[in-house]
Amino acid sequence: MKFTASDFPAKGNELTSAEIIRLCELAEQVGFDRFGVTDFPFHRDCVPLMTGCLLATDRIEVESLVTTPYARLPDVTACMWATMAEMSGYRAILGIGGGVEAPSMVWVPPWGNERPHPVRAVRELVEICRDMWDGGTPAVDGEVLRASGMPLEFRLEQRVPVLVAARGPLMLSLAGEIADIVHIAPPFLGLEYQRETLRRIAAGAARAGRSPGDFEIDLTISLCTGPSREKARRKAKLTTGAAILWMAGADEYARKRADWRRPAEFAVPPHVVEALAEDWDMWSGELMPPEVEELITDDILDQFTIAGEPEECLSRLEALADALPEITGFRFKFPPLVGSESYDDFVDLITAAGEIVAGFSKRDERSRPAS
Repeated sequence: MKFTASDFPAKGNELTSAEIIRLCELAEQVGFDRFGVTDFPFHRDCVPLMTGCLLATDRIEVESLVTTPYARLPDVTACMWATMAEMSGYRAILGIGGGVEAPSMVWVPPWGNERPHPVRAVRELVEICRDMWDGGTPAVDGEVLRASGMPLEFRLEQRVPVLVAARGPLMLSLAGEIADIVHIAPPFLGLEYQRETLRRIAAGAARAGRSPGDFEIDLTISLCTGPSREKARRKAKLTTGAAILWMAGADEYARKRADWRRPAEFAVPPHVVEALAEDWDMWSGELMPPEVEELITDDILDQFTIAGEPEECLSRLEALADALPEITGFRFKFPPLVGSESYDDFVDLITAAGEIVAGFSKRDERSRPAS
């Protein structure tokens, strides 16, 4: 099982670039395998921040979680991630998604503020990047993307791993077909929902003649842990509120998706969804109004989030791993802690999460057959 610490930076937090790099160093020290760097428009830029994290560490992989096919010219993306990979001993991961579920005021020619045909665009970006990483010349004109047709002027010893973050059925199928790491993005713990998600991934893999062991499957877990159970569960309500709106298809951008359906296991009362949608902007980074936060009861919280003391969280994660044996990694999505003490709070959170990672390592050691 591989573990990823994310999201840095997050909406609303006040971490500096130097603090995020130090948190990546800490994640490496406590046993995480990967560190996720977000690519929010006009926030601290993903590429130099990933580079700083890679140069400050020795073992941990650093991934964009996630960028999009529309953020940069595709051959520029290929060159940037190839450079980060080469300079770090091949520890950079290109994490991409469709990029149509978050607000963006970035005008990107030729699309403007639109993000057309995301599934096709992700496929074309992966094809362009892999052509260039293999020393070839990419196609110039795709259905969505355009490239220069120029090869890289340096040689890579190996390809950069590609993570495809997916939520909808078409993107999940594509991820199973082409990704090195399939990233299940929805932060929802319903087992039947996740089993159906895994079936969609498997169908895409079968279409390409791939078997489950040919790629990794990474599952998003909203996690908040620490020595105080009450404090951890209170902080977890921020990511839980966003997860409710996302899974309900109720925030401003999710409502535009014609293909989205609430999971059958989704059990949040309509008045809670309505209060979240009307009284809180999940994309603003602002704290949830106290009267709305109070509506997220323990039974609601536990549908979307694992929160509490490390031993409690480890027990729930072990049960989840047993129930979904296809999963090869957990990506911990931490709450976007805010305020002047947020850095110290993240240090405590990552350190406590490291206890969970260590607990899983002991579990894996016990399960290995004796030599």
